[in-house]
Amino acid sequence: MLTILLLGTSHQAFSKTLIVSDSHGTGAFGGELARLIEAQNESVSFYAFGGTKAIDWIEGNNLTWGFWEHHTGRLDRRSINRNTPKLLELIQTHRPHTVIIVLGTNMVWRQQIPEDGKNVQYLMNLTKRSGAKCIWVGPPDLKVNTQEQARWVTEIHQLLEQQAATNGCQLIDSWNFTNYPENSGDGIHYDQVPGIGARLAEAWAQDVFAKYYSEFFYSD
Repeated sequence: MLTILLLGTSHQAFSKTLIVSDSHGTGAFGGELARLIEAQNESVSFYAFGGTKAIDWIEGNNLTWGFWEHHTGRLDRRSINRNTPKLLELIQTHRPHTVIIVLGTNMVWRQQIPEDGKNVQYLMNLTKRSGAKCIWVGPPDLKVNTQEQARWVTEIHQLLEQQAATNGCQLIDSWNFTNYPENSGDGIHYDQVPGIGARLAEAWAQDVFAKYYSEFFYSD
């Protein structure tokens, strides 16, 4: 009952920064990004759902890759199976000043289709129409195995660049300042790199915050 009360009412006035993410947000990257923002006396509502693409935050699809939900000083929980929240409903609930969208990795592994651009555009426009600042964090360096996959990676970066420029959303191109180690981990999740994974994920979050986010976080 307490959790329902917090999610339904208290957070509406409490949260300033809303973050939605794929599985990158469920690990050290998400935890460090939330910590850095909270250190600036900003409250955070963070929803990280593994396996998600842009369409899942529009339709509220059910996935089973696990999730992390965090609200500054109020709630921190992890589980496996739950419908992805719709970004529209999250914005209506939390009324954020800033929306950070960490998506793109799960859109890399196939050729882009017209619906991909439309879905990205929808999320960006939804954020802008709400009056919140729109920040999109693109996928980090990934290990691709074929020329076809390399082409798909290029396509998603071009798609995000085009949509961000067209729809007034700040794009943070993580690919430019991350480097996934060779022959280690799963090639996608930095947390999966033995021994140093958490540090790599945290360094990515620190670069997102220091190199880009802090430059326009306080501007109106």
